[in-house]
Amino acid sequence: MISYGFRAPAAAGALPQGIEPGFILAVGTIEPRKNYPRLLAAYRKLRSHPGAVPIVIGRRAGVPQLVIAGRPGWAYGDTLDRIQAEPGVKYLGHVDEPTLAALYENASVLALPSLYEGFGLPLLEAMARGVPAVIGRSGALPELAGGTAVEVDPEDVDAIAGALERLLSDGALRKKLGEAGRQRSAAFTWDRAAAETVEVLRRIGSAL
Repeated sequence: MISYGFRAPAAAGALPQGIEPGFILAVGTIEPRKNYPRLLAAYRKLRSHPGAVPIVIGRRAGVPQLVIAGRPGWAYGDTLDRIQAEPGVKYLGHVDEPTLAALYENASVLALPSLYEGFGLPLLEAMARGVPAVIGRSGALPELAGGTAVEVDPEDVDAIAGALERLLSDGALRKKLGEAGRQRSAAFTWDRAAAETVEVLRRIGSAL
């Protein structure tokens, strides 16, 4: 597989109003494969049943805000209404690149429990900024993460909630996975993608 490359934006903008650093971030269009209904259920469970280990992000205790950035996609049904009605959730819709960069730089955890991803650009963007992630154990995400994220069964709400709680309550683990992700992301460059593409074309040409 030839992976995408990634080039981080030069500068981040300001955080949108009403958002404090340390939030859980979810990025992606509102569509079935993104698994937002189960993410909302996991977040609700996390807020309703605090675990034995306290969650402290920065100077703030308790479950942080869930911030969702992504435009409506296809067949999203009532998911958008549910997102907008869920306590503790801030829905931003589509955001520009400087705002997206600010979101990554101020997030504590990326939540990406997708049912399927062909690549998973939000994961790579988060890795490049040292943000640890909870990802679905399906599609291309585990291969992209390479062991630097917490993998879950995307159809198991309890597993998603448990993984989020584990990361949010363990600053050392967040730091460890975040740094590992940052190091791994450095290999995903457009120069590498171009070189691998040329090599594939060379092999095809030599086989003709």
